[in-house]
Amino acid sequence: MNRGALYYMMLPLIGAACLFQATAAARIKIYDVKPDLVLLLVVIGTLVYGGRLGLVWAFFGGLGLDIFSGGPMGSSSLALMAAVLVANFGHRTLSRFNVFVPLVGMVVGTLAYAGAYMGILGVLQYLDVAQHQMPVLATVQKVVLPAIVYNTTLMVLLIPFLNRIPESQDL
Repeated sequence: MNRGALYYMMLPLIGAACLFQATAAARIKIYDVKPDLVLLLVVIGTLVYGGRLGLVWAFFGGLGLDIFSGGPMGSSSLALMAAVLVANFGHRTLSRFNVFVPLVGMVVGTLAYAGAYMGILGVLQYLDVAQHQMPVLATVQKVVLPAIVYNTTLMVLLIPFLNRIPESQDL
C-alpha cells in the first residue's frame, strides 16, 4: 500500500468508521463491547505518520463520534488525543515493525482513551452536567478490559497490513 494513499484516505476512513461505530458496530459486539474502530485507525495513523497528524485525525474522529453518539461534544476528541500522545512513542522512538510496538500502542492507547473519557464524564458528573451515574469499577471490568482485548485482537489482524506501509518521511 502506498503511504500517500493512506494519508489521503484517513479522513474518509475515519468518517466511515465513525458512522459504522455508531450504527452497525453494535451487531458485532463481543461481551457487550463494540470495537473502537476510530481509535484503531487513529493509533495506526499515529504509528505511521506521527503524533502531529494523529492529533488532527483524533480531533476530527472524536467530533464525528460525538455527533453520531450524542455524547458530550469534544469528549471523544480529547480522549482520542490522549491515546495519540501515548501511541506516538511508537512512531520514531521504537520501530512499529516490531510486533510488540503496535500491540503495546493499542493496549496503552485504549487505556488512555478510556481513562480520559471516564475522567471527562466524571468531571461532568461532578459539575452536575451529566445525567447518569457512572460506576467506575464496573465500567473498567465490563467495558475497558474487554475493549483492550477486542482492540488488541483487531490490531493483531492488521499488523501484516501495517507493516506493508513504508516508514513516513516527515510530511
